[in-house]
Amino acid sequence: MKLFKVAKREYLDRVRKKSFLIGTILGPLLMAGWILVPGLLMKNAPENRMVMAVVDLTRSLYAGFETSLDDTLSDGSKMFVLRSVPATEDQLDGVKKGLSAEVAAGAIEGYIVFPPDIVEKGTATYFGKKVSNIRTLERIDNALNETVVAKRLAAQGLEYAKVTEMLKRVNVETVQVLKGGEKEGGFEQTFLTSFVFIMILYMTILLWGMAVQRSIIEEKNNRVIEVLLSSLKPFDLMAGKIAGVGAVGLTQYAIWGIFTVGLSSYALTSGQFSQYVNFDAGTIAFFVLFFVLGFLFYSTLFAGIGAICNTDQEAQQIQTPLVMCLAVTFMIPLAVMQNPDGTFATVLSMIPFFAPILMFMRINIQMPPAWQIALSVAILLGSIYVAGVVSAKIFRVGILMYGKRPDLREVFKWLRRA
Repeated sequence: MKLFKVAKREYLDRVRKKSFLIGTILGPLLMAGWILVPGLLMKNAPENRMVMAVVDLTRSLYAGFETSLDDTLSDGSKMFVLRSVPATEDQLDGVKKGLSAEVAAGAIEGYIVFPPDIVEKGTATYFGKKVSNIRTLERIDNALNETVVAKRLAAQGLEYAKVTEMLKRVNVETVQVLKGGEKEGGFEQTFLTSFVFIMILYMTILLWGMAVQRSIIEEKNNRVIEVLLSSLKPFDLMAGKIAGVGAVGLTQYAIWGIFTVGLSSYALTSGQFSQYVNFDAGTIAFFVLFFVLGFLFYSTLFAGIGAICNTDQEAQQIQTPLVMCLAVTFMIPLAVMQNPDGTFATVLSMIPFFAPILMFMRINIQMPPAWQIALSVAILLGSIYVAGVVSAKIFRVGILMYGKRPDLREVFKWLRRA
């Protein structure tokens, strides 16, 4: 009963803080911005008319280049306004000086020079004040490429339009074969969905696990822990803190889940982002399961570290191996994605330090056999029990220890004494 009182206190104390409200609101906003804003900016980016001079030393590409640059603005007018500047190789330096002066004065945006050997070597040079507009420069590059390729093909007696039609790429759509049905989707959707979820798992397990550690260190330094232990058992205090902070994490997930449903509805109705992300009920259920298991495992270890240390600086030194174990799961997602049922991915998804993220990732990519999921969950439950027993013993002795941080031998003495 006292355990639940501690959990209730931890829960209410955290959900009432402004930092919780800000983080809970800011998280979905950042996610929405990451998914929606880039596409909207690209779609609604303003386009301006570009006046450009062309110095065609071949005297044969300008007409085709102008025809290829047929882009129009929203009002139907031409986007690229070209001006042919005749010149010979001997006159090129003088012509370039004059055109550069026009660029500096703002009369033209830039100019491009087609050298005499452009068809053979495939190289041209653009001069302009702004060379950072990727979309515009890419369009110029594509138009010039079409013009030069057409010239090469014409020299061989071939038509560019017919060759282009024959070389048209074949689009291979992917459909995953599942038991009892099929699932459409490609690499982008699987990867981005997995990445979003494992990023949230990584951040929240780490964030709320360390929150348990900091809470213990704060109460230890304020001597509040001595008052609390006068009325309840050390295990109840530790377990109550873990349960309360975990409930805060689940509350945050519930709020984010409501937001995700709205985002998914927008993605499905707009058709713009549904090809990139996929939030279904099964994925969310496994996500919550592995968050709870991962949080319980790591938070019990962080609680033990909090009982050993007296300051956050001391805790940072000891917690590094735990943080690195979580970080490893961010270094190998592509290896797991390429072969989710391979030995490497299977073994790592059974190790409790990696299982919460890697097993969830395998489930999201290609559903492993049920016995592997059950075994991974069982190993995590067993590891939570072992970590809880060890941390509880450390907590029972170390929570009232102040002064110099104990070394590893003294921690083992605590375990034997407890």
